[in-house]
Amino acid sequence: MANCERQLIASFIILCLLLTPSVAVAEGITVVESMADHSFAQQITFTLRAVSDAEINAVYLFFRATGDEQAESALVNIEPGREIDVSYTRDLRHFPLSPFTQITFWWRIEDSAGNTLTTDPQQIEYTDNRFRWEQAGGDGITVHWIEGHGDPIFGQAALDIARASLEEINAELHAPLPESITIYIYDAQHNLDAAMLLTGHDWAAGQARPELGVVIVAIPYEDGYTSRMERYIPHEITHLLVYQDVTPAGYKYVPEWLDEGLATANERSPTSELSLALERAREEGQLFSLDYLCVPFPPDRNAALLAYAQSGSVVRFIRERYGAEKIRGLLTAYANGASCASGVQDVLNVSISGLDTAWRASLEPRGPWRVLFDQIGVWVGLWLLSLLVAVPMIGKLRP
Repeated sequence: MANCERQLIASFIILCLLLTPSVAVAEGITVVESMADHSFAQQITFTLRAVSDAEINAVYLFFRATGDEQAESALVNIEPGREIDVSYTRDLRHFPLSPFTQITFWWRIEDSAGNTLTTDPQQIEYTDNRFRWEQAGGDGITVHWIEGHGDPIFGQAALDIARASLEEINAELHAPLPESITIYIYDAQHNLDAAMLLTGHDWAAGQARPELGVVIVAIPYEDGYTSRMERYIPHEITHLLVYQDVTPAGYKYVPEWLDEGLATANERSPTSELSLALERAREEGQLFSLDYLCVPFPPDRNAALLAYAQSGSVVRFIRERYGAEKIRGLLTAYANGASCASGVQDVLNVSISGLDTAWRASLEPRGPWRVLFDQIGVWVGLWLLSLLVAVPMIGKLRP
């Protein structure tokens, strides 16, 4: 009978624990509710309800966006008491956060009896909730598009292009795959621009957040949308794979010309705007030096276009002359902390200025006679070689 009673009591306790809401408790302090909510580009509000056996006299909030090295903190104004219901609001108009970042937050609570409680970290995704988003996903990739500006066929097309791009690009890079990839597709460039302004970019056709595995692009739901998908999605996925390949610690050492050059060269439907910008700059003698492109590109749209075009062309040149193995070698060198110039020297055995010179020479137009000679040169050489062999033999045959 006693055993039955003990079993009943134990079962009752377990049932009570299962039915009790999840709360944080420590030495008399209990957190009843902890949450966060946001209005995109306006504010994010953290709220806390807690009770204690003694008077709660101090509450601290800590929060950090993914990628930030240090957490931000705030001493929250409260009315001391055994039960508190407080909130803290961060004004995102003056202290912006990057779109679609993950925010981790936690609290420290103190009471007059000397008890303290630090809550477990919680996370909130800072999505662009100005819009309602639809989604499609599979194989670790999720595509979101704005409700009413796409359909399941639109979403599946983006998903298929993302899958194919991931496989094709990684055939060259051999990088560890991200755990997940999330793609947000805005319906118009101006809506993307509004979000990008919060990250400090005045102009961007898209953006990748490698530390989050997030891609953000603008692709209107109109005829020809697959061409834009084939241009922008592979570009941004390249950044995710480069980040995976060189690790977070090494990513900061990768020169901009290599990171953006790979992304631009991997676009499956490149725009003619880039090739025209490159040719115009070559004709006018306005090409950037390669070492100038080691650092982030200029914010001016025209200058940025040339920087992208030039970087993509340099990467294609390296592929053709040195092979994909050297692309991987460059990434490894930079992951190990090589400087922009020393990485080129160590892997390609040429100075960065020498690489620049060779690349520029490859852009020079060839006259019709040079083209013809290049085309028939091999055959002419073989013909001359046959003559050199045949003439002595003919001489020996003469009486």
